[in-house]
Amino acid sequence: MNMGKDNHQRVCRSLIPLGLLIYFLCGILFVEPVREAHAGGDGQSVPDVSLCSEPLFKLTPKQLSISLWAQEVVAAKVGGKVPRQNIHDLDTLYREAAVADKDLKRMTRAVAARTGGTAVFPPGGGLKGRKRAKEKIEVELGGDASLLMDISRSSIEYDDVDQVYQALEFILHQGYEVVRLKDRALEPLPSGFWDIHLNLCMPKGHIAELQLHVREIRQYSIEQGHDRYEQIRDMEARAARENRSLTPEERATIDRLNCEQRQVYQAAFERSQKGKDR
Repeated sequence: MNMGKDNHQRVCRSLIPLGLLIYFLCGILFVEPVREAHAGGDGQSVPDVSLCSEPLFKLTPKQLSISLWAQEVVAAKVGGKVPRQNIHDLDTLYREAAVADKDLKRMTRAVAARTGGTAVFPPGGGLKGRKRAKEKIEVELGGDASLLMDISRSSIEYDDVDQVYQALEFILHQGYEVVRLKDRALEPLPSGFWDIHLNLCMPKGHIAELQLHVREIRQYSIEQGHDRYEQIRDMEARAARENRSLTPEERATIDRLNCEQRQVYQAAFERSQKGKDR
C-alpha cells in the first residue's frame, strides 16, 4: 500500500514541471500584450484598447513583394549609410533647395503622368517654412540641419493602394536616386497615417522628399488630420524647448488624438484596398 502511494507521489511530482511549462506557454500565447503609451510610457494615459488598436495594413502579396524589393534596392544603394545633406548650414540648404525644387517638380509631374496619379505641391508651391524647419531640427533631428531632407517636397496622389505600389516600382525601375524609403504599412505611425515616403537625391546633390498617397487619406489629413498633427507637434515641441518630459495630461491628449485619427485612416486604407485579393 505504501509502495503504491510512493509511486503515485513520484508520478505527480514528475508532472509538475510539465504543468508549469504548459501554463507558461499558455500565458505567452493568450495574454494580450501591454500597450505602450506613444509619448512616454504612462500606462494610465492609454485610452480604451478598442479605440487604440495598433494600425494594421493588410497588403496583397504583390504589394508586399514590391515594398520589400524596393527596400532592398534602396538599402543596397546607400550601403548602410544614414542619408543626409552635404552641408549643415540652413541658409545654404535653402539656396540649394530652391534649385532642387525645380527638378523635383519636373520629376513629380513626369511620374504622375506615367503612373496615373495627380502631382500635388505645397500651398503656393514654395519650400518648407523656416520656422517649422528650425523647430524640426531642434525637436526631431538633434540639432543637425544636414538631416533635414524635406525643405523641397512634393506628393503624388492615387485612387487606390495598388497604384501607389505600382508607382513605387516605376520610380525605382526608372533609376531615380532614392536614398531613403519608408512604407508606413511596414513602419506604422502612431496616428495610423499611411503613405510611402521617399527621399531622392536631385541632380545637383540636394536631397528632397516625395510622398506617394492615396487620395482619400491625404484629403482627410489636409482637412482634419493636420490640425491634430499640429496639436501633437506643438505639445512635443514645447516639452523639448522646456527640456522636460511630456506631462501625463499631454500624453493622454496625444494618445486620444492619435486614436481618433487611427480609426479614420484605417477605414480609408481598407476602402482603398476594396476588391483586392488578399
